[in-house]
Amino acid sequence: MHNISQVASDGVELSPSKQSASINKKTVVLIFIEILLLFSATFVCFAQQSSGGYAESYLRRDVGARAISMGGAYTAISNDPSAIFYNPAGLGFFTSYPVLASSVSMAGLGRTQASLAWGQQVSENLGVGLGINSLFSGTFMGRDVKGNKIGNMSDFQYCIAAGAAMSFEFASLGANIKYLTNNLVGSNTEAQGVAIDVGAKFNVLDLFSFGMSVQNVSGMMFWNTKGGNFEPIPYTIRAGIAMEYGLNETEYQSRSTTDGEVETISEPATRYLLFGIDAVMSKYDLSPTFMLGIEAAAHELIVFRGGIAIYGDKMGKPQLFPMTHWGGGISLRPEINSIFGDLPFKTHLDYSISNEYLSDSKIGHNITILFQF
Repeated sequence: MHNISQVASDGVELSPSKQSASINKKTVVLIFIEILLLFSATFVCFAQQSSGGYAESYLRRDVGARAISMGGAYTAISNDPSAIFYNPAGLGFFTSYPVLASSVSMAGLGRTQASLAWGQQVSENLGVGLGINSLFSGTFMGRDVKGNKIGNMSDFQYCIAAGAAMSFEFASLGANIKYLTNNLVGSNTEAQGVAIDVGAKFNVLDLFSFGMSVQNVSGMMFWNTKGGNFEPIPYTIRAGIAMEYGLNETEYQSRSTTDGEVETISEPATRYLLFGIDAVMSKYDLSPTFMLGIEAAAHELIVFRGGIAIYGDKMGKPQLFPMTHWGGGISLRPEINSIFGDLPFKTHLDYSISNEYLSDSKIGHNITILFQF
């Protein structure tokens, strides 16, 4: 469990027969228009559900190479600083030593997603964390309602999350509050917003971990446009389990220095298999998406990862293996102290490859650097 815990009339008078014919024509036209509107509304709703036509949809993008490479199956794991983006309860199982993670994704069409997160335990049962998640659209040509060019623009969105979690012997409860901003650079249009995440994580008899979180509770974006428009941010519900199998876990016995009793001490495995299964559903989804992720530590210095959606919605139709989420990656954990001397931290370098619909290659890349002090 070591590697788990830690969105008209014109006024002309007509004869009765002509009036009846006119009424019939108007009726047919009205019915035809209503049918068109009905189909239009259906297609608009479908577009929102399948392509994310809602406020701050970037919040649904996975963050961090580890979670991305596992297909997003990370709710019950959440044991590094990116926990604040998935399940804040994961902060409760941190150590007293700070951990820092920096991540960059190239999302295609000139877009860049970047994040920075920190977490540590500040008292015996209290863990805290801070994270910044941002998406930069790149530069594009802005146009008015008539299609006339009005100059270069770019969209910059970011979210600052501050969270805390209280841990108990086998459980942790956490929450964070998020401040969001959306700035259309090159115009006077911008928005600010707030949202709340809550989560829980349980260690079940040292057999598996269970995690659950609800993201963007009461989330709202407030625009500075005329009339003070506001948009709700769709909530997302995540639930998952994670199981770890140690391949070289060792135990030894030692006598307690306080009462003299013999104690059995377990050393965490450095080679292991970690499985995560998540179910994720947002407010506008037609069905939940189930993801399976696997992490295999073949050696202390290298870890392999992979993940895929095994069931979920694809273009309005739930199906097996929709290929809406898949990923793979590798983690390098060099012994840098043996190269550079006694440094105050250890580091991991993680890389992931995943699906990215809007890139030319349909593939996205992420690099994450993690520092353990």
